[in-house]
Amino acid sequence: MKLSLTLILSCFIGLVYGQAVKSEDITYTYVKLPTNPLQPKVDNYYSTITSSAEAANAKLLAEFEADKARAEADYQRELADYPAKVKAADDKFAKEMEVYNAKSTATKVIEKQLLNENTKPVKDYVAQPYRRTISQPVLKSSYDYPSLAATYLVLDGFTKAQVNALSYAVNIEGFENSQPMIKSEVKDEVSVKDGVRTTYKVTYYWIEFTYRMPMSVRIAGVNNQEIFYVAPAELSAFKTYKSTSSKTQPSSDFSMLVKSTEENLLKENLKFINHLVNDRIGYEVTTRATSLDYVKSKNDAHADVMEAYNNATIGLKTLTTNEALAKQKLTAAIDAFKVILTESDVYDKKARIDKDVTVAVYFDLIECYFAMRNTVDAEAALKSLGQLDLSNRDKKQKEKMDELFLDLTLRKAANGL
Repeated sequence: MKLSLTLILSCFIGLVYGQAVKSEDITYTYVKLPTNPLQPKVDNYYSTITSSAEAANAKLLAEFEADKARAEADYQRELADYPAKVKAADDKFAKEMEVYNAKSTATKVIEKQLLNENTKPVKDYVAQPYRRTISQPVLKSSYDYPSLAATYLVLDGFTKAQVNALSYAVNIEGFENSQPMIKSEVKDEVSVKDGVRTTYKVTYYWIEFTYRMPMSVRIAGVNNQEIFYVAPAELSAFKTYKSTSSKTQPSSDFSMLVKSTEENLLKENLKFINHLVNDRIGYEVTTRATSLDYVKSKNDAHADVMEAYNNATIGLKTLTTNEALAKQKLTAAIDAFKVILTESDVYDKKARIDKDVTVAVYFDLIECYFAMRNTVDAEAALKSLGQLDLSNRDKKQKEKMDELFLDLTLRKAANGL
């Protein structure tokens, strides 16, 4: 009878607290503190882009114009000299014909036999003057640099203005690439027909070339004093383009492929530079993709957990758009999570806040601490979480949170927070 009562009670508890931890992906934005904040802080900035290709293009165009001018001068000189050359050729021919006509027929025959050629004079050819064709130079690509700067060089946390402002200047060295090549590889393939396997050779083709677009960035203060300058090695290293292999040989006209590769790399490198600068001195609006956990249970047995989860979700989603609301919701979520954890019993699988729920609540709490930049309480929560017997998945997630808070702690210290 006693055993039956225990069994019934266990089943009842299972029905009341029948629960499952669910995870929901969430993406939100937060302001990342700079690693090297400016002291004293400057409020304004303006960004510019220059390109070494412009100077190279200007030189090529100047040489082109000079070559055209020389070709025109040569043409005009030859045109002026042409009548005199024609007259000289005519006069010479007339004199030679006069001498030739004065010879007897016998003399002409003998000279022809002795010399084995016709000795009758031939008028000198005077070529008609013509303009030399000067080929247009192959110029490096040029872009709308003010528009690119306005789009890609944005210093978060600063106002775009030129008065008492930082100078944020990027120089593009220009796009370089090797000659694209069509490469091929012969592979064995197998076909099966009527149960008979046949091996045959197939040639696969792809396009391959290397490319790069080095850039440098200089940040200067109000009086043009250099704050920092860097030419990232990552942008000077050559990358390799390799198309998808195909049984069809591709076109040997690579112009559009190279052009699109250049344009994509330009945007990619400017984004890289902008992140580098913002990470150092800006207050970068950063996107974070993570997840929050909630508990699905019968009879609303975890309504408090769900309410805290909802507050956390709203707080994270509004972190950079409505700071007051975000802080209110995150504070409410943190307070609720802390109360919920006082009920934790990781050794009782039938407890309302069992081990799985405890771990889930800890991770949600720590995410809220991160959004609030609360490293002190987060450190305590991470320590408590580390004392639990975590799954491999949860251990990896905790390691990521440890790294995240270490970075946040260093950034807070650099900013005097």
